Amino acid sequence: MPLLSALPMGALILDHQQRIISVNPAFLALLGYADAQVLGRSLADLAHDTDTQLLTELLNSPQPRDAYQELHFVNAKVKTGPLSIAFTRFFEDTKGLPRLLSIILEHAQRADTHPLLAHYANDIVSASPDRIAFVDRGGCVKAANASFLNAIKRSHDEILDHNFREIGNDDPLTAVLDRYLRDDLDTGQIHVEDIRETTLDGASRDAEVRLFPHRDAAGWVTGVVVNIRQTTIARDTELRLLQSAAVYAATAEGVLITDAAGYIVASNPAFTRITGYSESEVLGRKPNLLNSHWHPQSYFIGMWRLLARRGVWQGEIWNRRKDGEIYLQKLTIRRVLDAHGKVVNFVGVFADCNHAPQRRADYLIHYDALTKLPNRLLFESRLEHAIELGHRKASPLALMLFDLDHFSYINSSLGHLIGDALLRAIALRLRLAIRSSDTLARLRADQFGLIFEDIDRSEEIEEIARRLQATLSTDIEVSNHRIASTACIGIAFDASMKSDRNALLAHAESALRQAKRQGINGFRISPAEPDEAVSEYQSLIERLRSGLDKGEYRLIYRPRANLETGIHVGVEVLLRWDQEEIGTMPPERFLPLANECGFMAELGHWALTVACRQFQHWLENGLSIGIFSVPVSEALLVRGTLPQTLEYLLTENPLAASRLDLAFNGSLLQKHPEQIAEVFEGLCRLGVSITLDEIGIGSLSPLALRRLPIKTLRIHRNFIESLPDSRDDLAVVQALIAMAQALDLEILADGVRTDEQRQLLLTIGCHQGQGALFGEPLFRPHFEHESAPKPFALTPRALEN
Repeated sequence: MPLLSALPMGALILDHQQRIISVNPAFLALLGYADAQVLGRSLADLAHDTDTQLLTELLNSPQPRDAYQELHFVNAKVKTGPLSIAFTRFFEDTKGLPRLLSIILEHAQRADTHPLLAHYANDIVSASPDRIAFVDRGGCVKAANASFLNAIKRSHDEILDHNFREIGNDDPLTAVLDRYLRDDLDTGQIHVEDIRETTLDGASRDAEVRLFPHRDAAGWVTGVVVNIRQTTIARDTELRLLQSAAVYAATAEGVLITDAAGYIVASNPAFTRITGYSESEVLGRKPNLLNSHWHPQSYFIGMWRLLARRGVWQGEIWNRRKDGEIYLQKLTIRRVLDAHGKVVNFVGVFADCNHAPQRRADYLIHYDALTKLPNRLLFESRLEHAIELGHRKASPLALMLFDLDHFSYINSSLGHLIGDALLRAIALRLRLAIRSSDTLARLRADQFGLIFEDIDRSEEIEEIARRLQATLSTDIEVSNHRIASTACIGIAFDASMKSDRNALLAHAESALRQAKRQGINGFRISPAEPDEAVSEYQSLIERLRSGLDKGEYRLIYRPRANLETGIHVGVEVLLRWDQEEIGTMPPERFLPLANECGFMAELGHWALTVACRQFQHWLENGLSIGIFSVPVSEALLVRGTLPQTLEYLLTENPLAASRLDLAFNGSLLQKHPEQIAEVFEGLCRLGVSITLDEIGIGSLSPLALRRLPIKTLRIHRNFIESLPDSRDDLAVVQALIAMAQALDLEILADGVRTDEQRQLLLTIGCHQGQGALFGEPLFRPHFEHESAPKPFALTPRALEN
């Protein structure tokens, strides 16, 4: 209150609960307090001998009077001894609540305190922006403040002792006052009413009228105090606030508001829907409770620097929901300033980038669920683009394959959960060590791929390789384990820019093999010369084809289990290539090569033939296998001879027919609808069951599922691996299970890693699964040994990350 600051003696104002709401500089100087030490505190906290009962009686007194106390202030820096305080009541609050004006007096002043307090109370009334007047029982005006006089453009002498009706004529205020004087004055009740009045210049405005009965020293009601407060601006502001609140509550974007110190003060319903946190859970906390720890500290430092400089920041950020799921959000943060340019709030508005179904599907296709890095599919696409761009710009590039040393030992000894956390930590370290324009991807369990464009010389890529190795030289702490990690690096450097994708990959793989032969934590660079690149690629294709004659391909068997008992109910056949010079090459690498060079159909035919013979052999020897599932490639499908080929194989191996299951990628339904229908009908006549793979990614027509003789749907492993953390993926899985049940199809979950996932899938209606929880893929002798029925083990067995 400005008037309070002008008082020469110490003064403070108490609210109706005896809390200090305002003090003047004289009070602070007298006792040596700071604002923060007194504001908001009870007077009794500062002066323990405060007679709170006396002050309560004063606040609630039906007639105005004064009170005095001598108080000792504690914790004051200036020692003054007891101080005499004079208290008087006044009203200055929109709710009509009383307050106490408290003035520190010298002892000699005590006899004259009533005129003094009356003087300052009158000053407070005079300075009020509200229109205030005193009207006696007959309706005559006895006093009015400056605001009242200015509103009617009259002087004090012009209205003194004049009837209120002469001043206001028949306006709404006069009608309210007349009714109160006639009907309610003697009840002693405060009356509040809203009116709409017309000013002298013809404008309309809203006002709130408060009428307070006034009592004399004997307690008799002698008149009424009229208080008129203009509310047009307040009502317009309130309306705008209500409109803003409606938008705030209804918007699909999450909204989070913090104070200047960064503590959350409000959030909207969309924030709760997206993050899982209710408003009550986040109030008073900082937004870092959403931190996914996928961004380095420098990322946030840069964000806040830009926000401080420009007042706004916009970008994409990885955050974590309450259930633990990490998701991508598009975020805008704005700084809010008051009239003096001081920061009062920060407002964040964000949208869930993963929410759109198509974007979610694209994300699952192109990104690794564990590290959130690009997967092999996206990596090879970016490599193609980088090569094309390099050709146009005549700018060399380098391809790096980054293989972790002894990761399988870490994974098996400490468990796959720690192995997963280690992979995430390594991915983050590598991401921080390279440029934002460089590509980092996770290609398989323990292998990362990197693409570096605009590399001028091989020495530059050597420096990068050493820097990446140094990045891992510091131990990584994961779940109270300090883990030392090293890696072997194979590099293909294409200075001529004449190599294609396959040639570069072949050179990088060759360099990686050489680095591994040298031991751990090494790297080799293979210059990708044009002729050498073609030769390396052709050599790899020749090895791929000759592998069949040399017996380098083998089948491994991956169990399918009953989710309730853990007992194996079937097996899936997978293909493995162990080349004597190259070593074991992952399927995601050699199968695309086989497809590109036209070898995939031949390789698929071989796998199907060997699988049927093996299944027949097991059944003849009394080995209970259950369902025997063999994946069929697109190349084998489009040949159009699959039913005839299979009929011949089943003639040779008749026991396999009733339990053989052929698995096709779900995308083939749209890509080859006519061939699919013809082939599936032929397989159905042979008694072979059909499974659709990788369900959940891409569109799938329930009508096609009902029309075709399909028996089982296998849910894509990315959906299962993110359970139970991802609410979106859980919703997809529930929808797929519901659709399968409605169409009377079996459902199979791929990628089950934990017992928690197993139990969740059971509760939502899925009864079969595959994944690390039920055992790793095994070669024939090991599988035969492990194939006896076993009860479900609570301790999960880790396959690989």
